[in-house]
Amino acid sequence: MLVDVLLPLNFDQSFTYKTDQNLKIGNFVLVSFRNKKLMGVVWKLNSKPLKKKIQIKIIENVIDFPIFKQKKINFIEQMANYNLINKGLILNLFLYKKGFLSLNKGLKKINEFKEYIPKINQKKSLNKEQQLILKDIEKKIDFNLHSTNLLQGIPGSGKTHIYFEIIKKALTDGHQVLVLLPEKGLSEQIAERFKFFFNYKPAIWHSGVTDRNKKKIWKGVFKNKINLILGARSALFLPYQNLRLIIIDEEHDNSYKQEDGISFNVRDMAILQASIEKFPVFLVSATPSVETFYNSTKKKYNYFFLKNRFNKSEIPEIETIKLDKNNISNNNFISDKVINGVQKYLDKGEQVLFFINRRGHSTFLFCYKCLKRLECPKCSVGLVYHKKNNIAICHYCNYSSKLLRECNDNLKCEFKLYGVGLEKIYEEVQIKFKGYKIDILSSDLTDYKKFSQQLKNIEDNKTKIIVATQIISKGFNFKNLNCIVAVNCDSSFLGSDIRAYEKNYQLLYQLTGRAGRFNKKSKIFLQTFDDQNNIFKSLANLNSQNFYENEINFRKTSNLPPFYKFISIIISGKNSFQVEKFAIILKQYLPKNEFVQIYGPVSASIYKIKSMFRYRLLIKYNPKVTPQILIKKKLQHAQLPMNLKLQIDVDPINFV
Repeated sequence: MLVDVLLPLNFDQSFTYKTDQNLKIGNFVLVSFRNKKLMGVVWKLNSKPLKKKIQIKIIENVIDFPIFKQKKINFIEQMANYNLINKGLILNLFLYKKGFLSLNKGLKKINEFKEYIPKINQKKSLNKEQQLILKDIEKKIDFNLHSTNLLQGIPGSGKTHIYFEIIKKALTDGHQVLVLLPEKGLSEQIAERFKFFFNYKPAIWHSGVTDRNKKKIWKGVFKNKINLILGARSALFLPYQNLRLIIIDEEHDNSYKQEDGISFNVRDMAILQASIEKFPVFLVSATPSVETFYNSTKKKYNYFFLKNRFNKSEIPEIETIKLDKNNISNNNFISDKVINGVQKYLDKGEQVLFFINRRGHSTFLFCYKCLKRLECPKCSVGLVYHKKNNIAICHYCNYSSKLLRECNDNLKCEFKLYGVGLEKIYEEVQIKFKGYKIDILSSDLTDYKKFSQQLKNIEDNKTKIIVATQIISKGFNFKNLNCIVAVNCDSSFLGSDIRAYEKNYQLLYQLTGRAGRFNKKSKIFLQTFDDQNNIFKSLANLNSQNFYENEINFRKTSNLPPFYKFISIIISGKNSFQVEKFAIILKQYLPKNEFVQIYGPVSASIYKIKSMFRYRLLIKYNPKVTPQILIKKKLQHAQLPMNLKLQIDVDPINFV
C-alpha cells in the first residue's frame, strides 16, 4: 500500500512511502528522510509514485497518537495557503519541539493528572450588568456551532469574570478550553485568578515552562485528561481532542502576531480553526483592534459591551501636561507638576507607575568632534545606550559595543547622550523620590523567575514606585496602584507605521485601566508635546466610541485595513545590488488586476538588519478576492537564489 506522508519540514508537498499496514489519513508514522528519523502524518492514501523507477522507502512504525482528524488537516492546509507558508512548517507547529524520541521517552512515566481536574463552583458573583451580558451570551452561544464574539468593556468592568462563567459552562459539559494570553508573564497572575475562581491552578503552556511539565501537559491534552489550558501562541497547536472554546484575552495585542520564522497571527488562526471545527471563540479587550471592532459593527461578530466598572469604582481622572522648555530640561523629563501630584499619592501609601515604552537609557549617541552617530555595523540603525552594563546595544541584532570608538583626531569619540529611555527615567525617579522602594521592569532587564517575584512585591505593596515599559500595561490587577505617569505619549507616533495611532491609543487606554480599580480616586498624567491631539479627547472618560468612528472613517478614505489588505514581501541578502535585482524580477511574477496592486520594490524602512540588505514589495488587495493561492504558485516558480531570503508577512502589523 502506498501512502503520502506530510513531514514537518519546509516543503509544501507530501512524500510517498509504502506499508503493509492498514493506515488511515491522519495516522502519525515514523519514517526515514535523508538519513533522519522523522514523525509525519499520513496525508493521502493509494498514492502513485512520481517516477516508476524511484525507490520507495517503507514506513518504519505507526505511532500510538490520536489520529489527526480531517478538520485538522483542512485547518493546516488553509492556514498554510492563507499565510503563504509551506504545509510542512505548519505541521511542525503541532509536534513536540524537542522531537518525538524525547517526547516518547518522557510520556511513558506520566499517567497522573489529578492536579489538573477543576473543582467547579456553580455559584455566580456577578453584578447586574454582568448578569445581563452573560444571559445574552448564553442565548447566542452553542459549543457545537461556530461563532466569533467580541467582549469589550472598560478596564475593571469584569470581562474576566464573564468569560470565567463561559469557561465554567464548557468544563461542566466536558469540553476542552483554551485561554490565549499575549505575554507569558501575564499567565501567572491570571492563573492565580483562575485558582481563586475554580479552586485549582490550570495547565500553563509557554516557553518558560519546564520540559518535564510540558510533556505532562502534552500527554494530558491528547489523553483528554487536561481540559483547561492557559497559554501563549504555541498553545493553539497542542493535541486537543475535544476543544470547544477559545478565549483570546487582550485580543488587540501585537504579541499574537508571530514574526520570527514563519509569520502568522494566532488570533486570526484561532478564528479560522474555530470556523472549521465548529465551536465559538471569544475576543476579549477593552481596546479591540480596529478590524475586530469593524467586524462587530457589520454583525460578522457578536458584540457584548460592559460600560461600568465591576465595583462601581470611579474611572481615573486624566490630566494632559504639555511639555515645553519651562517644565523640562536636558536632564529632567518629568515635569514639576507631575512630581507634586505623584508625591500626594506616595504620602497616602499608594503606588505610582512611571511608564515609557523605550528600553535602555539613551536612544541617540553622537560625537560632536567627528559629527557621527554611534550606529550598528550590521544594521542601519543607531545603538541604544544601556547604562546598567555601560554598553550600547542594537535592538535588532543584539550587537553590543563599549563607547570606545576612534575619532578623527586619533583619540576616542566623546559621546553625548540624547533621547530618553527607561533607565534614564529610573535614574530621575530615584533622585526625586528618595526613600521609596523603586523597581524597574523591562523585557531586557527581567527574566521570567525574577518577574514573578517583582509582581509579588507590587501586589503586596512592598514596591511603591514602578518604572516600566509596556510589559506592565496588559491585564494586570494592582489594588494599590492609583497614579500613573505616561512620560512621553508622543514617541509611538514616530515612523511610518499605518497603525501608529491605533497602537498608541490602545496602549494609553490600557495603561489608564491599571489605576484605581479598587474604589480609590486615581489619576493619570499624560506628558505630551502636542496636547491638542485628538487621541487625548478619545481617552477622556474612557469613551472609545469616538476613537473607533474616526479611525474607521480614516481607514476607509485611505483604503487601509479592514477595507483593503496587505501582503508584505521582503527580499534580503548580503549583496544589495543582487537583492534589488531579484526584487524587480519577482515583481513580474506576481499577479495584478483591478483587485490586486503591487508597490515597490523599495528599500525597507530599516535598510539593513544583521548585515542583510532588504527590499520590500507590498501587495494590496481588495478583501473580495483571496489571491494567496495564485501568489504562492507564482513564488514557487520564481526560483529564489540560494543566497537570498524571502520573508512573507500576510496582514503585516509592523512595516520596518
